[in-house]
Amino acid sequence: MRVVASTRVLRLVLALLALAVLYVAVVQIGTRLLDGVQIDLTQDHIYTLAPGTRDIARSPREPVQLTLYFSRHSARDLPQLRAYAQRVQTLLREVARVSQGSVRLALVDPRPYSAAEDRALAAGLSALPVGPEGQRVIFGLVGTNATTGIADIPFLQPDKEAFLEYDVARLIHELVTPQRPVVGLISGLPVEGEPATGMAAPGLPPWTTFQQLGQLFRVQPLDGRTLTAIPADVRVLLLVQPDMLGAGAVQAIRAFLLRGGHLALFIDPDPETLPPAQAVASAQASWRALRPLFAEWGVSFDPDRVVLDPTLARSVSPQAGAAPEPDPAVLGLGRAELSHDDVITAGLRSINVSTIGSFEQTEHARLRLVPLLQSSGDAGNVSVQRVLDTPDPQALLDNLRPARGRYVLAARLTGALAPGAQQADIVLVADTDLLSDRLWVQLLPFFGQTLTSPFANNGDFFLNVIDNLSGSSALISIRGRAVAARPFTRLRALRAEAEQAFRERRLALQQQLDAAEQRLLEIEQVRSAGGTSDRLHEAEYHAASEKRRDIRNELRRIERHLDTRILSLQWRIETLDIFLLPALIAVFGLLLMAWRRWRGSATP
Repeated sequence: MRVVASTRVLRLVLALLALAVLYVAVVQIGTRLLDGVQIDLTQDHIYTLAPGTRDIARSPREPVQLTLYFSRHSARDLPQLRAYAQRVQTLLREVARVSQGSVRLALVDPRPYSAAEDRALAAGLSALPVGPEGQRVIFGLVGTNATTGIADIPFLQPDKEAFLEYDVARLIHELVTPQRPVVGLISGLPVEGEPATGMAAPGLPPWTTFQQLGQLFRVQPLDGRTLTAIPADVRVLLLVQPDMLGAGAVQAIRAFLLRGGHLALFIDPDPETLPPAQAVASAQASWRALRPLFAEWGVSFDPDRVVLDPTLARSVSPQAGAAPEPDPAVLGLGRAELSHDDVITAGLRSINVSTIGSFEQTEHARLRLVPLLQSSGDAGNVSVQRVLDTPDPQALLDNLRPARGRYVLAARLTGALAPGAQQADIVLVADTDLLSDRLWVQLLPFFGQTLTSPFANNGDFFLNVIDNLSGSSALISIRGRAVAARPFTRLRALRAEAEQAFRERRLALQQQLDAAEQRLLEIEQVRSAGGTSDRLHEAEYHAASEKRRDIRNELRRIERHLDTRILSLQWRIETLDIFLLPALIAVFGLLLMAWRRWRGSATP
C-alpha cells in the first residue's frame, strides 16, 4: 500500500511539474504567435491608438526614425518617472508596429558625458536637474527623416500624459508634412503677444492657443483695414474680435466664402482681455462690421447681452485673496453641453467660457445652424453693462428670467450662400475669452522652460476647429486622451504614509543642507575676493563639505528607503499576478483528484 501511495504522490508531483512547464510553454508560444494582438479593457481605451494616430503612422513615404532618450541610470531613484518612461516606450512600440515599417524606434540611455548625451543635447533635448540630488535627466524624443529634417519633444512631462499620444503624432505629422496649411488671421486682440516698448511695458507673450496653432499651421496675419482680397493660399480664415474691418475686407470675406472658403469666427460681447470701456467698444465695432454677413447667413447675435447660467457657474475669486464663489458669467461646460455628433467636440470633456454671448437662427436662413456648445436649461441673459457694474456675482441672478430653451453658444453653419456656389463651412463662437490662458491652462516656470498644465479642453477645441476646417482632421481624434495613470490605492497610501513619516526629517535636513551650502558659498566668495585662507577657514570649509555630503547621503537614503518599500509591494503584486493562475490550476487539480478518490472509495 505504501508503494501504491508513493507512486500516486510521484505521479501527482510529475503532473504538476508538467502542467507548470506546459503553462510556461503556452505563454511563450502565445507571446510569439500573438505578438501585437491586444485587448484593451481599460475604461477609456488608453492603450488603443486613436484612428488619427494610425493614419499618421502609416502616412510617411519615407521612413521616420524616432529616438527616445531616457537617462535610466540617473532616474534610478525616481520610480514615478521610470513608470512614465515605460508608458512612453509602450506607446512608441505600438506606433512603430502599426506603421508597418514607416516608423522605426530606437531607445537610448544617454549616460553623463557620453556621446549619446552629446547627440541628445545637440538635437535640442533638455537635461533637467530632477530628484533630491539634482541629477541631470534627459527624457525626450527626437524624430528625423531624409527630407524635412528634425523634430523633437525636448522633455516628456509626466503631467502631460493626457497629451502624450497627440504630441507623438504631431511630431510625426510635422516630419511628413513639409508645407503646413495657411491660416489667415484678423484679430483685434493681442493673441500673438505684444512687443516690449521699454522697461515700463515689457511686452506680452502670445496666447498658448496661438503658440500651438503656429506649431501646426502657417499663420498669416491680415490687416482688416486695408484688405481687399483673401490670398489664394489661405485655407482657413480666422477672425478673432475683428473690430477694425473695412468695407473691402467684408467684401473679401464674402467672396472667400462664395468660392468655398472656410471661416472660424470668435466674437465676444465682452472680451475681458481688454479694459472694460475698450471691450464694449470692440464688441460694438465688430458687430457693426459683420452685421451684413450675419444677415446673409440668417443668424442673429446681440453684442449687448451676456448669457448667465447658475447651473454651470464656476467658482472664481472676485478679487485677490477673496474666497472663491460661483460666478454665473463664468461657465464650465461639460459633456452634456457639448455636441456628441460633431468631430470638433465629440472627444472633449470640458470647456470654460466667460461673459459669452449666443446665436440664434433667423427665419428664411440660407445656412443650417448646428449647435456645438449650449447652455443648460436654467440660463438667461443680461446686459453687458449690468455685468460690468455688478461686483457681486450672485447679485447678477436677481430677477434673472431663464430662457425657454438652451442658448447656442457656438455653432457650425453649413450650406451654399448662393445658388451654384460651393458649400461654405463656418464655425461661430460667441466668446474670445476661452482662447486666453486663464480659462484653461496653467503656465509654470521650470528651469528656464515654461510647462503647460491644461485643466480644460479649450485649446483642444480651438485646434479642432482649425484642423477640421482645413481638412486635416487626423489629429482631432487624438487630443485629450485619458491619462493612463491608475495608481493602486495601497501604493498611494504607502507613499503618503512614508512621506508623512519622513517629512519633518527631510525638511530639517534640507534646511541644514541650505545652511551648509550658503556657508560654502560665503567661504568661496572670500577666496575669490582675495581674502586670507588660513587653517581656520580651510577647516571650516572641509567641515561644511563633509556636512553637505552627509546630509545628501541621508536624503538619498530616505528616498531609497521609500523606493524600496514601493518596489517591494509592486514585486509582491506582480508575483501574485504571475503565479496566481498556475496556483489556481494546481489547487483545482488536487481537488479534482481528491474528489475522484473519494468517489472511488465510496463506490461499493
